[in-house]
Amino acid sequence: MTQESYLQLTVTGILAANRLHQSPVGVVTHRTNRERWALVLKIAGKTVYSAGGIEILSDRAHPVLLPRGCSYTWTCLEPGECLILEFDAAETDDRPISFALSDSTPLIHSFSRIERSLTLDSPTRELESRGRLYEALLFLAKSRHKDYIPRDKRQLLNPAMDYLTQHYADPAITNDLLAGLCGISTVYFRKTFESVYGTSPIRYLQALRIAKAKAILQSDYTSIGQIAESVGYASIYHFSKTFRRVTGMSPSEYAKNASTETPSVSR
Repeated sequence: MTQESYLQLTVTGILAANRLHQSPVGVVTHRTNRERWALVLKIAGKTVYSAGGIEILSDRAHPVLLPRGCSYTWTCLEPGECLILEFDAAETDDRPISFALSDSTPLIHSFSRIERSLTLDSPTRELESRGRLYEALLFLAKSRHKDYIPRDKRQLLNPAMDYLTQHYADPAITNDLLAGLCGISTVYFRKTFESVYGTSPIRYLQALRIAKAKAILQSDYTSIGQIAESVGYASIYHFSKTFRRVTGMSPSEYAKNASTETPSVSR
């Protein structure tokens, strides 16, 4: 079970945005098989969660996600206002997920906007609330996965990343082309790209093309040749060989499995 399940959450409903002001200090409370997800942020004070022999601190700098299906205990160490956002999602996990923030103000603002949306008598309130929850989850994901890469390095690579996103089907993409778009040497481009994204530019492009191919195979398409051309492969043989090496199956086998696979509600 991965502690990154929150990255795949499909929110199906938001039940409540609650503010708790007082909790008894030192009392251990047990929770078994939590029936829904919750995002918890202590505005003041401290609470500690314990699951699987691991203790997780919750305070203003450390929000916590409590997944559906997890069992844990929690103890209030210092009293203070606590924000709790309860929501439904099909995915599950087996322990609380902790985050470290240098500034939790954006998360507090997201909570307040969700809280306000839920009070509105509007046909769009559920959609608005879900959108703001996804914004909060994206904020948490970025805080956890920034990997301390200097921002100027990412900005330096932006022209190449924009080009890859828009022109991944161009079979003529090379490191020289991408480096030129960034205005740097090819050697420095490759070195910087690998330090930021953990892989080479060409391997990143290959993964992007295969991901796009998998998405098309799960949708409507006329032929494997059409897909190969759509994702930047001039040769069906080369495309099929690369696809099998990456996924462990041929494109047609992947398409067949995707059409018969029953989605799982547990992660």
